[in-house]
Amino acid sequence: MSAQKLLYICLLCMMMAAAAWSLPSQSLNVTNTSSERRQLVKDFVAKVQELISILMKQLLSLSATK
Repeated sequence: MSAQKLLYICLLCMMMAAAAWSLPSQSLNVTNTSSERRQLVKDFVAKVQELISILMKQLLSLSATK
């Protein structure tokens, strides 16, 4: 894997970590129960994993330039 691809993956992971870090600190509606918040986090993580999977497939399909 080229250095450019690795750098892109690292930057993507850093962005996702920042987004995940800020999610729990966002104010949620007081009426939300713990299980609703837990489901919100699970949905978020599933979506991030799906996006990472799509990006990895796209990165792997790129031709390496030397």
